[in-house]
Amino acid sequence: MSKWYSVSCAECSGEIQVHEDWSNPPRICKSCKAANDAKWYEVHCSDCGTSVRAHVDWDHAPRTCKSCKAARDAKWYEKSCGDCGTTIKICVDWDKPPSLCKNCKTRREAKWYEKPCDHCGTAIRAHRDWDSPPKFCASCKQRYAAQNASCNHCSKSFTISAGTQIKCRENGWDLPKRCEECRELFRHKPFKTTREKDWLGNTVFRTHNSIGQLIGESRDETGIFGDERRRHRSNTGKTVGFSRDKESWLGNKYRETRGADGNVKSTSQERTSWLGNKYTESTGGTSGTKHTTRTEKTWTGKKYRKTE
Repeated sequence: MSKWYSVSCAECSGEIQVHEDWSNPPRICKSCKAANDAKWYEVHCSDCGTSVRAHVDWDHAPRTCKSCKAARDAKWYEKSCGDCGTTIKICVDWDKPPSLCKNCKTRREAKWYEKPCDHCGTAIRAHRDWDSPPKFCASCKQRYAAQNASCNHCSKSFTISAGTQIKCRENGWDLPKRCEECRELFRHKPFKTTREKDWLGNTVFRTHNSIGQLIGESRDETGIFGDERRRHRSNTGKTVGFSRDKESWLGNKYRETRGADGNVKSTSQERTSWLGNKYTESTGGTSGTKHTTRTEKTWTGKKYRKTE
């Protein structure tokens, strides 16, 4: 004859009748089981719509069923961070998978900063590792795109950068007409001009900079219309201009130098200092730079013209 015996409910300790033939005797009473069942509810899988059981005590109810969760998990793989080697989880659906972990990405982003464009003030992104951060924004670089030009002293091609164009515009200057090598040639002042003879015995005026480099030479000649002029050539032999004696409407005499393109490069006048010393004062370029030329003598007594 089968026998019944009593056990205590695991939750409320109430008495439960259990038969000795039951292979899985109940652990909780009917009342507690009904209360527990009431805490369960159903949600639908966000991928396939299948019903999923959820419990009110769970902080996060499941959003997908087990099958869909397994399918999602299968899309993920691991790769190493390009900087530190830390493992990163990547999804096959991402168009641009990350190459860095969050810490390394944050560290890299911290090296970037913003600075204003030197011309218009627009913010520019710059990196702290760059030796030469950009001075101008993309808009200014496009507006003042680099120009190719031909040096009016040696004929060599050179590039006028955006920065140079902007600086000239801000100061009201003409764009440079000489290449960097020729600008360097003219930086070494004072200049020394000596009167010499060529191999044919013709008079030639040769000008050198303060470190002895030949800048150019000049010769007096008569033009096709009978006008007297002085032709100026560069150290490469290129004609860079002509000087002619002129007279203002007030009757003042001066000398005018025009480039090979016909534009006025400079004007000069003879002056006398308060000590009675004579010198030549020349003014040229849009910057209105003034130069003074005086007659000097070497220790051997040879005369030359010194321009400062």
